[in-house]
Amino acid sequence: MEYKSYASFDPNFLWGAGTSSFQVEGAVQEDGKGLSVIDVMQKNPDITDFSVASDHYNRVEEDVALMAELGLKVYRFSIAWTRIFPDGNGEVNEKGVAFYDHLINELIKHNIEPLVTIYHFDYPQSLVEQYGGWLSRKSIEDYRSYAEFLFKTYGDRVKYWLTINEQDHVVRIPTRLGLTGDDHYEQLRLGYQANHNMCVATALTIKTFQELGIEGKIGPAISYSMVHPASSSPDDVLASKDAMLIKHNYLMDLHCYGKYSLMFWRYLEERNFTPSIEDGDLDLMKQYPPTMIGVNYYFSEAIRAFPSTEEYPIGYQKKALLPEAEAGVFEVVNNENLAATDWGWEIDPVGLRLTLRELHERYNLPIIITENGMGAYDKLEEGDIVRDDYRISYLREHIKQVQLAINDGVRVFGYCPWSFLDIVSGRNGMSKRYGLVYVNREDFDLKDMRRIKKESFKWYQKVIASNGEDL
Repeated sequence: MEYKSYASFDPNFLWGAGTSSFQVEGAVQEDGKGLSVIDVMQKNPDITDFSVASDHYNRVEEDVALMAELGLKVYRFSIAWTRIFPDGNGEVNEKGVAFYDHLINELIKHNIEPLVTIYHFDYPQSLVEQYGGWLSRKSIEDYRSYAEFLFKTYGDRVKYWLTINEQDHVVRIPTRLGLTGDDHYEQLRLGYQANHNMCVATALTIKTFQELGIEGKIGPAISYSMVHPASSSPDDVLASKDAMLIKHNYLMDLHCYGKYSLMFWRYLEERNFTPSIEDGDLDLMKQYPPTMIGVNYYFSEAIRAFPSTEEYPIGYQKKALLPEAEAGVFEVVNNENLAATDWGWEIDPVGLRLTLRELHERYNLPIIITENGMGAYDKLEEGDIVRDDYRISYLREHIKQVQLAINDGVRVFGYCPWSFLDIVSGRNGMSKRYGLVYVNREDFDLKDMRRIKKESFKWYQKVIASNGEDL
């Protein structure tokens, strides 16, 4: 819809940027930190690991000073569970507590709101070894207890909390559950049990948050890609709606309404994926829903129908990282209307507006965009220049759609590009750069780790200073 006039961003709109602990901090085993599932997963010999990352652990003051220069109003970061509890539970690591205390104080000193992700993929390896991690109900209380410690320690300064980052990816990427082996279907079955346990843990954590009287908002950071039908064929439209449920909406239905829809439950039943549910689980979710939603949006997908056959029976999945096709449900195809990144992610700014409207209409909660960005092969030129006009274009067009969504009535209160500075990509190392700040290192050459402002940094600085007027 077009309008005769358009509202500007609210004066208190939170312009930000984000990172995650394991991708930015380094210092993997320094100062008492325990091992996470990320630290022990099989390493790819062609890319770097996370042992040094962007060395943020040793450069907090420098990095926060750059955030202040950029003009950030909010900084989204995650706390490494095993920096606080090296074994996931039990003894507290005071040096880890002090590190995040120092980071939060530096942010506050520069008038930057901390937006804390409690858990961002790096689950304690010790808990996997003790009892299977998220596959066990024991994980629920360990997560809640860890979150309670964070609330009591940092809640006097932190107003915004993200419970679990991209929970559905945790389900579908076995290494993030600490699972190994090649039995994809068994891993999915276990993943849906882990997913249920995470939803119970989230509800209990929100209950604790409210009982402690913490002022602020709390909710999950969800990965959400708008799904378009590949054609006007009714079969493709139906497939796109099924894909939206299976890929995205089932999870927020649990968090917000404490329910498995009849259609989704039947989907699980036919594949033997149904989780074990204890009395009171769903009521707990209904009673303690999120008070905000964090949205990670990068691209959309085009979907066509994929009828089952004898060769491809119901349940068959074609899988790269996440499912690209499932017989009897959907198949992802190229969208000829959209350009794509170097990694094949189709660039769809309007998809962000549609995503925000979909979430608003289904759940009617305040929304902060917690990730939105473009990975690219950035080049450092002589004179410390990084000309990333492609990133500026990507961010500009998405910010325009955020403003349009706000005019549609969606309650968006913040925007955090991914990422503040270059981080180690989980599957592409240092070659896939997202940052507004260039980190001078390569996969196997640490160089001097200097921080270099890209052209996108300078552009975003003006956007923030003008509260979104100067795009």
